Amino acid sequence: MRNLSIIVFILALLNTLESLSIDLYLPAFPSMARIFQTDIGHIQISISIFFAGFATGQLLWGPLSDKKGRKPMLYCGLILFILGAVAIIFTKNIYVLWTMRFLQAFGGSAGIVIGRAIVIDLYDKEKAVTIFSKQSQISGIAPIVAPLLGSVFLRFWGWNSAFTFLSILGAITLLLVVRFVPETNSRITSPESITDETKLKHQLKAIISNRDFISNTIIGSIAFSSLIIYISNAPLLFMEIHGFSSEVFSIIFAFNSMALIFAAYITPKLVLRMQDTKILLSAALLLFSMSFLHIIVAMNHLPVGLEIAVLYLSLVAIGLLFPITTAHALSPFKEGRGTAAALMGFMQLMVTFLMSALVGFLESKSIMPMVITRVLLALVAVYFAYGTFSRKKIMA
Repeated sequence: MRNLSIIVFILALLNTLESLSIDLYLPAFPSMARIFQTDIGHIQISISIFFAGFATGQLLWGPLSDKKGRKPMLYCGLILFILGAVAIIFTKNIYVLWTMRFLQAFGGSAGIVIGRAIVIDLYDKEKAVTIFSKQSQISGIAPIVAPLLGSVFLRFWGWNSAFTFLSILGAITLLLVVRFVPETNSRITSPESITDETKLKHQLKAIISNRDFISNTIIGSIAFSSLIIYISNAPLLFMEIHGFSSEVFSIIFAFNSMALIFAAYITPKLVLRMQDTKILLSAALLLFSMSFLHIIVAMNHLPVGLEIAVLYLSLVAIGLLFPITTAHALSPFKEGRGTAAALMGFMQLMVTFLMSALVGFLESKSIMPMVITRVLLALVAVYFAYGTFSRKKIMA
């Protein structure tokens, strides 16, 4: 087996491409609106289109990686990601921007879904939690540095320099995959291929009917939705409502993002001392309690420091949920792990798209739509986490 640290780093880099593709060009929105001769709303649509491309792409890459192998599909996905980023550099047409953002996301989604499948190919459930946590520690740096890095790119090299950086990073990642990532899908050499449509349908049925997969995918989808809802509303909360400058906002955003790295660091240590389903339930309860406390803070206009602390702890809970739900959702399957990872990713992004769209529709210069939606989502997470905890406790 090749060096584990290198493989974990590369898989984390594949995750980082997604975060950077979302956050890196946010400071350039006003500049892009002028250059593309449109309003900021049309530039913001490129984020929604990115999520749509990411969701649909995962439905393709997962089954294909089960059928054709992990590495060939990673090659194809990264090449599409790079082509999409390069095309954006040279365009000033809003419709071309939208199309290339979809292509970029469609290709980039291969790294997320296949990366998960590779981890489950190589390790058992307990070790997979540790690996996913290490990936989160590395990729969690992206939300911290992306807004600051994007501002530097905009100031010195213009709006399209962010996409130049993404294309270069994508090319470096592709070279690292070629050199260091092994082919982990041993079943592609078997004469009994899953190209058989009946077998694929059987795998899909087995995945969808698995209670662990459904419960953990729902919890993971809620955690991801809660994170994205926070990220998309953070500028409104801290800059418009509280009146902080963009520099102070970047510091607050970076501080809260460190909660994800902290959570990823402590998760493997907690798994050694506690039952993972107990950690799952505790994290869901922490997310609910902090989200509910945020309502009280917002309604009573309590100090902003308390609001930052509440958000930080809610992000710690989200960071705890990510690796555990991923490992639990995918571990039950000996075959079709790429397909299972694809379905999981698709559900996460679709739930995120629907919930963020709902918050955007309700938006009225108030933070209440965000906090109420996060409370309701967390309540659903507690319900499914308790069900998982109870079921495993009875089985034990």
